[in-house]
Amino acid sequence: MTTLAADVRVTRAVAEFASGLEYAQIPTDVLERTRLLLLDGIGCGLVGAKLPWARKAVEALGIVESGTGATLWGWGKSVSPSSAALLNGTFVQGFELDDFHAHGALHSSAVVVTAAMAAADVHPDATVGDLLRAFTVGYEVGPRVGMAMGGGRLSTIGWHTGSVYGTAASAVAAGSVFGLDAAQMESAIGNSVTRASGLMAAQYKSMVKRMHHGMAAQSGLVGAALASRGFVGTESVIEHPYGGLAAAILGDAGEADFTKLTDGLGDEWILKSIGIKRHACLIMLHSTIDAMVEQRGEGLRADDVQSIRIGVSESVARRTSWEMEPPGEPLSAQMNLRFATAVALLDGAAYVEQFSRASLARPEVWDLMRRIDVVHDPRIDELGRARRFVTDVEIRLADGSVRTLQTTPPQDREFDGDVVKTKFRGLVRGLVTDERLAAIEDFVLTAGPDVPAAALSELLAAPVEPALADLD
Repeated sequence: MTTLAADVRVTRAVAEFASGLEYAQIPTDVLERTRLLLLDGIGCGLVGAKLPWARKAVEALGIVESGTGATLWGWGKSVSPSSAALLNGTFVQGFELDDFHAHGALHSSAVVVTAAMAAADVHPDATVGDLLRAFTVGYEVGPRVGMAMGGGRLSTIGWHTGSVYGTAASAVAAGSVFGLDAAQMESAIGNSVTRASGLMAAQYKSMVKRMHHGMAAQSGLVGAALASRGFVGTESVIEHPYGGLAAAILGDAGEADFTKLTDGLGDEWILKSIGIKRHACLIMLHSTIDAMVEQRGEGLRADDVQSIRIGVSESVARRTSWEMEPPGEPLSAQMNLRFATAVALLDGAAYVEQFSRASLARPEVWDLMRRIDVVHDPRIDELGRARRFVTDVEIRLADGSVRTLQTTPPQDREFDGDVVKTKFRGLVRGLVTDERLAAIEDFVLTAGPDVPAAALSELLAAPVEPALADLD
């Protein structure tokens, strides 16, 4: 790996960027992307607010946390800022709908938006401009940390990448709202990144994976608050050769490429390559889902299929190729390539309804899954890590013919602001009134920088309807 010279302080460079960026310095196209990502994150959070695991988390936190002062989205109640970051982050990640960065390997809004808004809730002078600046630095730093550490490579050894990388993103976002200087910001990162965690065994039957990004958001908020009062965090925590983030997680800081974190920081905006999900599941499944939807559009039906073989990279195989046993769980289904392929071909979609318990109970889904094989194909690995979401699909038909295709990875599909708005409306319609839906969208996309940040929290505070009724 390429590393920086020994005298270059990586964490300090990040801290100086995050503390020094002014709202007026944010390029117009970057600010537009920040607003659209925010809208997507809010939509995902309102869907997630009343899901069964979210309700259980809210009830459980009430046992040990009695504070107030911050907004719990969609519940009509105030909780402690720490709980708000944790729970709202859990809501955003609640049903695998939120944004992705293919090379940075995290879901940014779940950590960035929730930490910054919790900070703003206890900072009465915070404005929309302060929030947008905070979101921008968080959206930029998070993927860069992930890219420097190899992105999704950590998932092959069992780390939940986003909750490892997301601690730095949430720290700079919250720290920006608190107005930290560079030294304080480095402490905020040091205080937060020491809590980097997230074990991917959580994808099997548990609820805790839904909370990992929320945990990272909470870590960033607390770390920034500590730094704001002079609590000194670990210096050079990202690059430190002993016990720094890269050294501890990768086994050797030399395995990281810190130039991906620092080169062009503030000039070349990585956040513009954050994408949004069009399917309600692990991003590794999306390219095959897209292919199945397209095949269905061309007339292919499950009854025509004798077998489907899907060749995938090592990292995708490790995460998605395991055998699901009926009756299955929604989270497991959202991580499983066989299940996602089956529902995509059967329904022409892989959205919220496809991962419900009603969908899991469909015999035709399990019948088609038995005809689908997912295998590690070293030829995909040879395409390079940037292409690891490519899959090679072979469909054998009952008439003896064979269809072969190589899928398009999700990051190659164009980001479209109209698609973001359509997704937001589709997610939120029915959960809130049409008037509230329109008010949230208008505020996020147009509110001026001098508007009080509290106005956004007020729009998100009132109760929402549950998104799905059959997940308990």
